Amino acid sequence: MDYFYSYVILAEIYVLLGLSTNLLVGVVGIFSVSQAAVFGVGAYIVGDFLLSGTLSFLPALAVAAAACILLNVLITLPSLRVAGDYFVVTSFGIQLLATAAFTNWTGGTGGANGMPGVPPPDLFGTAIESTRGILALASVAAALGCVAFWLILRAPYGRLLKAIREDELAVAAAGKGVLRAKVSAAAMAGAFAGVAGGIYATYLSFIDPSSFDLDASILLLTMVVVGGARTLWGSILGPFLLLALPQLLTLVAIPTTYAATVRQLMYGVLLIAFALFRPQGLLGEKL
Repeated sequence: MDYFYSYVILAEIYVLLGLSTNLLVGVVGIFSVSQAAVFGVGAYIVGDFLLSGTLSFLPALAVAAAACILLNVLITLPSLRVAGDYFVVTSFGIQLLATAAFTNWTGGTGGANGMPGVPPPDLFGTAIESTRGILALASVAAALGCVAFWLILRAPYGRLLKAIREDELAVAAAGKGVLRAKVSAAAMAGAFAGVAGGIYATYLSFIDPSSFDLDASILLLTMVVVGGARTLWGSILGPFLLLALPQLLTLVAIPTTYAATVRQLMYGVLLIAFALFRPQGLLGEKL
């Protein structure tokens, strides 16, 4: 049963990341491949604070969310000067820079050796050490994220974001603040990723750069594409489905040395297949 709980906890963490990526890529149309870097910043900030004893979990999580909001805004502002393929290249470069920083900044992240011994989360001085307790924490965080995403989609602000995706020039001609809307969407996406990073660090108690590299960003994009862009249910289905697939692969006799390669190949095939035959994803809106 603990194994199942662990799967659900990780899936709910990735639901928050799926909401973050879907808000940028699906709703607004900002094709970013750097959300895993923001996720990593949130994880390392919470890990540093808890290991040093400077802050408890909730204040550290708030600081991580604020830092990721600021980071995503700083990333978005200069990147919005370019569009299309150029924006993809820009966010790709940001992801590579972040991975290099995580790997080489031994004083802040532990470098390639990672950051071990991150304490479990605590609420009002009581440590949450049981799997069920962390499951409840992750469930509450994922539920709040889903409610926020649903409210965004239903609000006039959400319709503005969708309009920007469809025709940015027309929205600007109508006198709407396109830049302000994009930056605010990036800020909310950063908050989702920061909270997910904090819960991830305290749950695993060990983090390293491999969890926040380019492969992780591609995984997030795959979750959005497979689950369904622009919808809440797609952001939920994608993480639960793709995190279950590697477990199904364990039923196939694949040498461990090739398992990671096979998983990445599987994600690539899924992306191509859905792009060709069902571009809206399993639960996404029809394009």
